Amino acid sequence: MRRHIWTIFWKEFRDIFRDKRTTFGVIISPLLLTPVLLAFIGSFILGQAKQAQAETLTVGIIGADASPAILETLKGVPNLNLRLETTTRETAEARIRDRSLRAVAELPPDAQQRLTAGQTVPVKILMDVGNDKSRLAGERLKAGFNAAGSVALTRRLEALNLPPEFATPFKLTEEPIKTGGSAGTLVIASLLPYMLALACFSSGIYAANDLVAGEKERGSLETLLASPASRRDIVLGKFLAVMSVCLAGSLLSIAGLMIPFFSGLEVYAWLVRGGLQLNPMGIGVTLLMQIPLAVLFAGLLIAISTFSRNQKEAQSYLGPLLIAIIVPAMMSMFLGAEVSRTMALVPVLNASLIIKQALLNSYDTAFILIALAASALYAAISVLFCTRLFQKESVLIKS
Repeated sequence: MRRHIWTIFWKEFRDIFRDKRTTFGVIISPLLLTPVLLAFIGSFILGQAKQAQAETLTVGIIGADASPAILETLKGVPNLNLRLETTTRETAEARIRDRSLRAVAELPPDAQQRLTAGQTVPVKILMDVGNDKSRLAGERLKAGFNAAGSVALTRRLEALNLPPEFATPFKLTEEPIKTGGSAGTLVIASLLPYMLALACFSSGIYAANDLVAGEKERGSLETLLASPASRRDIVLGKFLAVMSVCLAGSLLSIAGLMIPFFSGLEVYAWLVRGGLQLNPMGIGVTLLMQIPLAVLFAGLLIAISTFSRNQKEAQSYLGPLLIAIIVPAMMSMFLGAEVSRTMALVPVLNASLIIKQALLNSYDTAFILIALAASALYAAISVLFCTRLFQKESVLIKS
């Protein structure tokens, strides 16, 4: 009996990779297209950042005539890339809307007197929060006034014969611990679980549809049913083939996503800024959690393919199922690694969160045990359902 299972598995597995769609989706896309796409995104981000940094933005100052010293201090702040113009409150908003000004700083009429007297000068920044350049101009104005404020504070301290350190009783610095995570690790810990779940599911779609629904269309399933292999052998052989493809898709997706982090290329700097730290335990758990996901997805995909009359009908059923897979996978991107243990019962989400915990070195043993038990249960149910469905003549023969 085992011989029949492995014979069917090996035959179907080889046939799956004769399909160019599977070869492209499982091998070429994660290993080649994913790094290329991330490189393109990185080049675009770097180009846009450099362009935005180099661009000089025109901003307005309300009340500048009454406060020439403040205006001169602002003009002396280096690297702001701002062109300062005087304007009035009546025309400020209209000029921001027509983009002749990107942002406006409103000074009170007595701003110079307040500053000279050592008082606080209230400054209002007007900008269009729905416009990127307007927000950028507003941020530059804030930086300019903060720099001008530092100059004014230094002068006040000098007038009182006090050192500059008098105004900063604490100097805070951040130092990541040696065994802790990094910014790069946090990025991939948010992205990788979602990408792996999606890759695992999508890798088996074409294979599963072709193995049962496709054989119904071609009329070759009846020939297989007449072979010495039992129905159970047939479904388990096909199931193992789809599961293997799902696993291959996940593992190659991991490899494809790791290429940018270890290539050292400048186009991937936006991903690896802050460093990437992956411990062996984290990598091992990440790989291990692909097994229950592959089992669950393979069972669901084979069940849909078995129930469908043809591949077109199977595709129509995949839409709602794909949403049911994507939503919990996306939730893992917005949830922290430390969550309620009830989340361990949610399929797909539980595996994604365990991967996130492993990558961030933040393990919850009870959560992992509950999630593994729940994932094993869901996977077993999917395999059992698929096996039972394969026993029904009306389902297998319908066309």
